Amino acid sequence: MKTIIISIGNEITSGHVINSNAVWMAKALEPHGITPDRILALRDDEKTLAVEIRSALKKYELVLITGGLGPTHDDVTKPVLVKVFKTKLVRDKKTLAMVKTCFDKPGVDMPAINEGQADVPKGAKILPNKWGTAPGLFFKTDSCLLFALPGVPYEMRNLMKNEVLPLIKKRAKGSAVARVLLRTMGVGESALSEKINKIGYLGDDLEMAYLPMMGMVDIRLTAKKRATLKRAEKKIMKVIAPYYYGRDDDTPEKVIGSILVEKKLKLASAESCTGGQFAVKITSVPGASKYFLEGVVTYSNDAKMARLRVREATLIKHGAVSSQVAKEMAQGICKTAGADVGVSCTGVAGPTGGTKEKPVGLVYIGFCFKGRVEVKEYKFGEDGRARNQERTVRAMIKWLLKELSAI
Repeated sequence: MKTIIISIGNEITSGHVINSNAVWMAKALEPHGITPDRILALRDDEKTLAVEIRSALKKYELVLITGGLGPTHDDVTKPVLVKVFKTKLVRDKKTLAMVKTCFDKPGVDMPAINEGQADVPKGAKILPNKWGTAPGLFFKTDSCLLFALPGVPYEMRNLMKNEVLPLIKKRAKGSAVARVLLRTMGVGESALSEKINKIGYLGDDLEMAYLPMMGMVDIRLTAKKRATLKRAEKKIMKVIAPYYYGRDDDTPEKVIGSILVEKKLKLASAESCTGGQFAVKITSVPGASKYFLEGVVTYSNDAKMARLRVREATLIKHGAVSSQVAKEMAQGICKTAGADVGVSCTGVAGPTGGTKEKPVGLVYIGFCFKGRVEVKEYKFGEDGRARNQERTVRAMIKWLLKELSAI
């Protein structure tokens, strides 16, 4: 189905709010074989909205609109739909009762303005909103389905799942696609592309997309036939095997957790320059308590000595940012936490604190496994504190995953 998603709101076009609704909608449509041809963000301007919606009804088979259904003066979607479909607003008693129920539960008096949310365009099918006050609206023409949904993400998603997608599925029946996401780490997009291009022909209806992130690249394969997808995946896996770590919903943290559980190993971490962000990543996986003992942030020299048994002589001679301190931090967290595996980091995140000998971006990462200790040096550069911290955490995870996979 030829599809457009229209997101409405000044907060989106001004850049104050990320257009996450459109992203979620597009992903929700994909299993039904629908990829939006266009995603459009518009201000709360009635004239512009009317022009774009009229145009969409002529050009597309499916129009999804989100935002602008609230009760305030800047919520202009309903008035525009009334003009576009040449109808009028009528009060719906069932919708009004549902709106009032939303205020009964928390015991708050309903502002009179909210009664207007029960005013719906005559001729539209009402999509009951059990998760908020603004109902969804469904218009059907000879050639197009148009859905108007609230902009609140929680409400939009539930209406999509329970009301919109079942209706779309009937129209898009039989057009579902097969898809897989192959996840890699430690190789750039261009290098990965070169390797895959050498494979040659992968299938007529195969669609491949590279999705690069910091230190990682996902390869999304989509095909109308599952057999085509399987053949392409088998060929691609042969060249990406050294960098492949998982598929679909796998994350490096999730894979690390699975390996630790499988091998019955316990992990602990000692961080300085990252302020605990590595531990946040590891514990983002449900059930992390099965294998992650603790993560400590030893920012000061005193903390490194007291908590990790880093020697004062090492700090005086080499400084906190050094391979020697990273080594003792990794050893120390293993000993004090009773862990099989210890990971540490110390560095100059910036933007200040760097010197000629130890510039901003210099980081040391330590890895300890049952007494064996290694340290790696990284020079991330002066791209900003947050970026250096993120790079450090990613490097820690990448190295940990590689080491655990080899055990």
